[in-house]
Amino acid sequence: MLGREERQSMNTQVFSVHDHPLAPEDLNFCKAAFDQICAAQGVDPHSDDAGEIAALIIELYRQGVRDSRQLAVMVGQIGQP
Repeated sequence: MLGREERQSMNTQVFSVHDHPLAPEDLNFCKAAFDQICAAQGVDPHSDDAGEIAALIIELYRQGVRDSRQLAVMVGQIGQP
């Protein structure tokens, strides 16, 4: 039988913000930012570079970046010569 401390330890798992699923409104925001950034940078939305942009947008969003202009600056010029 598990002791009190062991039960508490099992019941109090710590999850990071990266473990929580994005809500539809979060995905809509990220998609709009992705479309805007790809268009501004002339990146094909189906390219490998676009995949990198999408991953970075999601990571930055999960870290709390909620301004599309700030996202664009932080993403930078991925895939640009």
